[in-house]
Amino acid sequence: MAMETVSVAKLKSNLSQYLNRVRKGKEITVTSHRHSIARIVPMKEKVSDLQIIPARKPVSSLKKIKGISLNFDPLVDLLADRLRR
Repeated sequence: MAMETVSVAKLKSNLSQYLNRVRKGKEITVTSHRHSIARIVPMKEKVSDLQIIPARKPVSSLKKIKGISLNFDPLVDLLADRLRR
């Protein structure tokens, strides 16, 4: 079976068509700037074989996570990086 190759942009604009091809058994290699970055393959097991694992902690426990403090301004670094490109 020949593997089909598609760019990220083309995949995004025609996602349903490519997913239908995968559903029919085709494998699709996804490329970005002509480099392979992913492969979409048909699932081997049925969806009913997959298990949903319940969360160990309630979602409310996420509110307890504190942010981090930075010693620099990430926006300044981002803008400087964009100017270099």
